[in-house]
Amino acid sequence: MTLDFLVKGKLKIRMDDYVKNMLEDFPIKFNKDSKQETPAGNDLLEAGKGKLLNAEYRQIFHTTVARGLYVSKRARLDIHPTVTILALRV
Repeated sequence: MTLDFLVKGKLKIRMDDYVKNMLEDFPIKFNKDSKQETPAGNDLLEAGKGKLLNAEYRQIFHTTVARGLYVSKRARLDIHPTVTILALRV
């Protein structure tokens, strides 16, 4: 976490390294050129229809959501609604 006090009276909180580490630690790799309009999928609020995750994927999901909550409360308020919905599914 980087605290930037360069502008008098303002604090900028950056967590670039933390997010980069999250993405590097995540076992599923994404195409660097692909972009999303929103961090949420189109069916985020719909009840899950898939099967339960196995122990390995459940641990990955839980860890990633917990790390996402940490970031969303400190530096990335824009992702908080999406991460909160995911946290309800942990």
